[in-house]
Amino acid sequence: MKQHQPFSAGKKYWDGLSVILLAGLVIWGTTSHAQLPPQEKKPLPAIEETQTITPNSLGTARLVYTLRGHTTTIQSLVFSRDGKTLISGGGTNEPFLKFWSVSEGEETGTIRAQSSAVLALAMTPNGQFLVSGGEDADIHFWSWPSKANPIAFFDHYSYVLSLAITPDSQILISGALDGIRVWTLRPPHLLYQLTGFGNPAYSLAVHPNGYLLASGEEEGRVRFWNLRERSIVSEFFPHKEPVSGLAITPDGKYLITASFDATIKIWDLATGALIHTLDGHHARIRAIALSPDGKVLASASNDGVRIWNVEQGRLLRYLTDHENWVNALAFSPDGRYLASGGFDRVIILWEIPPIFSDPPPSRVETLFNEYTFP
Repeated sequence: MKQHQPFSAGKKYWDGLSVILLAGLVIWGTTSHAQLPPQEKKPLPAIEETQTITPNSLGTARLVYTLRGHTTTIQSLVFSRDGKTLISGGGTNEPFLKFWSVSEGEETGTIRAQSSAVLALAMTPNGQFLVSGGEDADIHFWSWPSKANPIAFFDHYSYVLSLAITPDSQILISGALDGIRVWTLRPPHLLYQLTGFGNPAYSLAVHPNGYLLASGEEEGRVRFWNLRERSIVSEFFPHKEPVSGLAITPDGKYLITASFDATIKIWDLATGALIHTLDGHHARIRAIALSPDGKVLASASNDGVRIWNVEQGRLLRYLTDHENWVNALAFSPDGRYLASGGFDRVIILWEIPPIFSDPPPSRVETLFNEYTFP
């Protein structure tokens, strides 16, 4: 297999960096991507048999609630930090945020968030800010849980597709079709523009160290940025189509990339090895979500939701309860619940039992074989 060489000797690295390289989380890809009409509905492929449930696999994913209230596509989902509230963003003709009680399965409020579809939502780790962005290119900051004193910025000029926040709740990064911008949250304002037109960011994620950023782009490229130096660390091409989702495990061990090419890839950050290629979906991956402990990955596509064991690269469950394309996912902060939403205008809340992972299998391919970690 052809060996990619995304890193070369002599790159400039920053102080105190030990095991790094890549980063991840979820959203759309082209200007038509945000509100693709369902077109002619086609039957879903036959449901595949999942592995026998053992102590090392996932027990039954229990459907807790089906939440109805949106009149258009659900475009984005996020949980409050206390896990009590689920927030959902609507489509082009319904640019509202809806708030749902996780314990009661009921809508508790609605506010207008954008002037068009709400494509991205993020909650700060400290639970103090809710941030939204979307088709109108605006960024809105909401105090949480009061939802008071909303602040809006208009520095982007095209669809905002992804939002990422550093673990210390100090910095927000917004990825749009017109590039990447970096914001401070105290108080909210723009710090600098990382890229401009010609460098669209479809997905973003921040490394646990708080200053390594990964961005997923249209040609299947992932770029790595040093936010302190405002510079590119390196880049490589894990896919041949847009990178629609990125995630990095909380321990900084694995990078996960997802693409419109219908595959998900899991990378070992310490060695640069490609550990697993997850190819169960039959259409473009529209969203991914990683559980807070980094053990379980959920992926959404036209053919439903799949749940995977990250270390084993193994399919645990295939959920087909949605009647149409699924394009939004979110795990609750405690990892107990997974929310999914899409073109059928409903949100399904699942209870996800914990798993116990076996040691990962031997590595099968190395793409960063010439890179030397500091």
